[in-house]
Amino acid sequence: MTDKHELREKALAVLRRIQAWLGILWERMKVLWSRIWAQTKVLWGKLCGWMRVLWGKIMHLWKIISDKYLAQQEVIKKQSEISRERITIKGAVLTFMETWGLGSRNIFYTMWHLLWRPGYLICDYINGHRRHYMQPFFMFFVLTLILVELAFVLDVQTPKNKDMTLIAYELIRDHKDWFTPEQTANIFKTAQWLDAVHDWRDQNRAWDILIQSLGVIFATWLLWRKSPRIGNAEWVVANGEYIEGYNFAEIVTVIAYILCQLQILSMIAMLLFHRLPFDHMSGWTMVLPKLVLFAVLLIDFKQLFQRTWGATAWRTLIIVLFV
Repeated sequence: MTDKHELREKALAVLRRIQAWLGILWERMKVLWSRIWAQTKVLWGKLCGWMRVLWGKIMHLWKIISDKYLAQQEVIKKQSEISRERITIKGAVLTFMETWGLGSRNIFYTMWHLLWRPGYLICDYINGHRRHYMQPFFMFFVLTLILVELAFVLDVQTPKNKDMTLIAYELIRDHKDWFTPEQTANIFKTAQWLDAVHDWRDQNRAWDILIQSLGVIFATWLLWRKSPRIGNAEWVVANGEYIEGYNFAEIVTVIAYILCQLQILSMIAMLLFHRLPFDHMSGWTMVLPKLVLFAVLLIDFKQLFQRTWGATAWRTLIIVLFV
């Protein structure tokens, strides 16, 4: 009986050890399985995310291809259709304007605002309201072509600058006793130099306008760059910071619109007088005298920068004297 009892106790001890070992193995298997399941969930989530992105790109590419295909089919369909509308003057004018890129932006609307409210137009354009206005540089190109054609049709003759050498000769002839021989020689040299400058300006009108425009842009930037911004607060404040003054590119845009305005006024003057109405012609001011130029720029700068009349007037006077 004793041997059987001991054998039984040993068997029970072995069974208990096996049970404990199986329990430990089960716990470790549970931990390992939980880790594998967690990693599997993470990998499955990433895989699903990649698949969603890939599917989205595929669908976006498919949409682009289908839209292009449908648009191409629509164009082919329209081209194959026979237009039953008659050709009218209005349609021909609109077709011509679309050819020059004038269909979406009304040049006549912009011209009217340049005559009626030029400073406010420039302010609106700089502050982002550009949808209804024609771009200044392209408008300047178009108005230049129109101005040249108008001058050709009206047979406008450009007045020549006075012969400074002849003026100096008449001055010295009438007042011999006023000057010494050395002073007379200096006067003739200065007059000849001025005649050479005038001749170059008459022969190189485009370069003359370009050089004067660059000078006016630089002078305007120096005089008005720190003026307060006027307009929509959403455009005045960018990235939470207040925009102070105007940068160089905005001043270039201002001068481009002002040049367009001067071209329009020049065309009106040529239509009224059928010739250049003034004896002296500056390349930058077209056919406008200094007094008219001062009045035009004074109104433009007053509406745009909204300074006092005094502050606007002396700055404008500096620019007018420069040109």
